[in-house]
Amino acid sequence: MDPDDLRAAIAAVQARPSGSEDLPPLAPEAHEAATAALRLLRYRPRSEHELRQRLSEKEFAAEAVDEAVDRLRVWGLVDDAEFAAEWVRGRRNRRGKSRGALERELRGKGIAEGHIADAVSGIDTTDDWEQARSLVRARLARRPDAALRGDAVTGERRRLVAFLARRGYPTGLAMSVVSSELAAHASS
Repeated sequence: MDPDDLRAAIAAVQARPSGSEDLPPLAPEAHEAATAALRLLRYRPRSEHELRQRLSEKEFAAEAVDEAVDRLRVWGLVDDAEFAAEWVRGRRNRRGKSRGALERELRGKGIAEGHIADAVSGIDTTDDWEQARSLVRARLARRPDAALRGDAVTGERRRLVAFLARRGYPTGLAMSVVSSELAAHASS
């Protein structure tokens, strides 16, 4: 669920009159925890693990956190599989993250391995190679040709490999992509 859809769903949940659903009312502390969770979700989608962590940090009782998160799941506001798929889509398209980096980020957010595997299933080595090439080409397009002569090529190679490494690309792939793109850039 993208952030705008999530905000609309939160608004719809908050607009419901009390007692209008077939669910039992939340305990007072669970209601407070659910309200705090809705505030957190207004900023960005979060995994169930992230919500539980943040609510625990706010010193809500574990039972209240469980009840609140369960209710958010029933309302369709917390879904780790959907969160993982959206996270991969966004981070891949906007940040150019590699498959490995995305897997590490999702593990850090407490997403189950099955959801991670499903979310990154469409990314293979060829996709990582093409994404890395695209990132390097975009970087090289912003550099004046005169800046890539002589010793400057070595420095640029190092910067580009580091740039790809920060996005989670393996060193071997990064060096190979950078070498081929620098050679293509020099011959053009």
